[in-house]
Amino acid sequence: MERELNVIALISGGKDSFFSLLHCIANGHRVTALVNLYPPDTGKLAELDVDLNSHMYQTVGHSLIPLYADMLSLPLYRQEIRGKAVNQAKEYHVSGKALLQNNAANSTADEDETESMMDILRLVKMEHPEANAVCAGAILSTYQRTRIESVALRMQLIPLAYLWQYPELPTQGPRDDSLLRDMAAVGLDARIIKVASGGLHEDLLWENVCAPLVRKRIANAMKRFGGSMLGEGGEFETLVVNGPLPVFRRAIQVQEEQRKVIRGDAGEAWTAFTGGMVVDKDGEHTEATEWLERLRKPELLDEPFNKILETANDEYIPQRGETPGVTVIRRSLDRFGKRDQYHIYTGEWTSRISNISASYVGDDTDAQIERIKIDLLSIMEGIVHRSVHDIVFTTILLRSMGDFHTVNQRYAELFAYKPNPPARVTIACGDNLPQHVNVVISVVVALGRNKFRRCLHVQSRSYWAPANIGPYSQAVTVPLENSSAGALVYIAGQIPLLPASMELVAQTMLFHDAPSRSKLAEFRLQATLSLQHLWRVGKTMSVGWWIGSVAFLVANENDIRHKVSTSAFIWEAIHTQQWKTRLEGPETAAIDANFDVWDHQRDISRNFGSENEEHNLPDFACLSLSSADDTKSQADHSIVPPFFAAQVAQLPRGSEIEWQALGVSQAPVKLIETVSDDEKSITACTMVSDRIVFGYIGIKVTDMTTDINAQVEQSLRLIEKRCNLISAVNGHKTIYTSYQMDCSQVKAQLIPCVSIWNLQGEELAAAIILHYEVGDGTQITKASDSSSTE
Repeated sequence: MERELNVIALISGGKDSFFSLLHCIANGHRVTALVNLYPPDTGKLAELDVDLNSHMYQTVGHSLIPLYADMLSLPLYRQEIRGKAVNQAKEYHVSGKALLQNNAANSTADEDETESMMDILRLVKMEHPEANAVCAGAILSTYQRTRIESVALRMQLIPLAYLWQYPELPTQGPRDDSLLRDMAAVGLDARIIKVASGGLHEDLLWENVCAPLVRKRIANAMKRFGGSMLGEGGEFETLVVNGPLPVFRRAIQVQEEQRKVIRGDAGEAWTAFTGGMVVDKDGEHTEATEWLERLRKPELLDEPFNKILETANDEYIPQRGETPGVTVIRRSLDRFGKRDQYHIYTGEWTSRISNISASYVGDDTDAQIERIKIDLLSIMEGIVHRSVHDIVFTTILLRSMGDFHTVNQRYAELFAYKPNPPARVTIACGDNLPQHVNVVISVVVALGRNKFRRCLHVQSRSYWAPANIGPYSQAVTVPLENSSAGALVYIAGQIPLLPASMELVAQTMLFHDAPSRSKLAEFRLQATLSLQHLWRVGKTMSVGWWIGSVAFLVANENDIRHKVSTSAFIWEAIHTQQWKTRLEGPETAAIDANFDVWDHQRDISRNFGSENEEHNLPDFACLSLSSADDTKSQADHSIVPPFFAAQVAQLPRGSEIEWQALGVSQAPVKLIETVSDDEKSITACTMVSDRIVFGYIGIKVTDMTTDINAQVEQSLRLIEKRCNLISAVNGHKTIYTSYQMDCSQVKAQLIPCVSIWNLQGEELAAAIILHYEVGDGTQITKASDSSSTE
């Protein structure tokens, strides 16, 4: 992966695009050229009386944009905006025909205004063939970000959005104006040139938005009338006239007589310009790197995760679990029932197609994945009666991670014209896969209406979480019933990549004495960071509770117990920490990460920064607890969702850990914990909306004569009894095990592992995740001893 990028900076004249440019430089990249799009027939300085109010482009103040070439000593390329906002959906999608016409000469007037970027970027790449990235100032606008990503990726440019979710990232002081404070710290001078919100009057025009008194006025107005302190919903717009040396080598000067106030409807007002000039910055002397020292990059870890990392040292983490007197013999999974035989489960909201393989075509991996694609499409159309666009989650098992590139290319072809592909997890199982099987694919298919689904597919590098450039999304929801009945949230596997560079994190990121620290210390950082990625994605998707998690681990016999203990400790600690915080009182609310300009402009009201918008993960208010023994200790233990650790052969990018979890959004959750009579298994049951049952079953290692199939069935019967189900055996099972299993007896999705462990650090013979969707005619009886956490 390239460390230094040659960046094309999309600039509107506003504060965000220029602050993003500064972060590009701070991350070691080189700005090659500036690009701007302007309204038709207004390419020169002239008196302007209109503002296009484009959903995509800032157009007010565009007559001064030509001055930026001199101001920054960079080539500036400009082009008229063609077309209009034809596609006004929050997330941008172009047809397959458009994707096949990337090399067409020009966009046309009947195309979406977004496509105007294609022509100008094509020209810039011809003039600057070294350019390989593009940056923009998207902060909370999915509408803007997805359009820039669509164009950038079609032009084979890496999208950079270093301000994405910036207000949600760690900071000192209040979060609502953290971005404006950081701009002020580096000397960015951004003048307000348009106001369009209650409480913002025209006397704010030409004031520096970064100035403390101006920030205070905006904050008071947003508190009273609602809206974005950052102007994300069009509350105000800005024009940058100065910034730190040596990036901003000169400054823009506009005399008072060259500014004219234009008044619109409902208190809206903006500034039109009849002239302006670039002037030398006399008297300013600064070192070339001084501004870099003042520019704050958000800390890598949020405070809760940083506290856990500080606590998670060798002395503090208990060495969990032993399995005395038991020698576990690893056995390759020679059977998936019959060779290359898949399994289908269909419920009320999802279908699951498991264990699709194609060893019968020979040992060539490319031939196997190509055949799997054909078989999957045939099953989807002929049996499940859905298209690939209804797939929401995919599990890919490889024999070797060396086949990842081949498989990924073929897999991507399934979703070539789909803007939001499924979330997925990919692991390599080594020789635990059956002989001659190099690839196994299992999918979850949503059966409900597509319009109620939500998807998160961030493809830009940022400080927030790793970009998903390629055929998988960070998360996809499966709504229950309709858009207001809650949803299951399928989240992609998360590995410890640094979001800003997309490189694996190293302990040098946090510790100055890194060489003296152990590899296990580095693993603790990896485990913490990757779990934070899961958390950030979950919060963005309004996850209130995790059904459970699996930590995939790469380890050897010497460090597997420590890695299991570390992962379990971190999973348990983040939940117990939040539980204690809830008992002690709520923290100050954060900015709503779901705020979006698309919602705002359609009057989907959100009180930006209000305490009413705080989103908790975990959200204990959605829970009710039930356990076999109504003791306080058991109830306390139940606040930690189920956890398994699965040791596998390899993970993507050489990572040592990958977190994968299923979340619940805006639905009531009931927890039940049950231990089998012979204490050979322990089950954590979660019921969602009294319609779906999830069972996390850990079957303990006893002796080598154990019949795994019989124990699985016994555990499922226990769930039937406890949850009053008709037949849990008929639900979908995902089985993680290092033992040989015959799935002709227990139909299930198989995940062959080197070893499998529970939260207590005990090695298991198998871990089973049951997914049972209750039909309309089936009722789940609530246990009489349930107690609310409220």
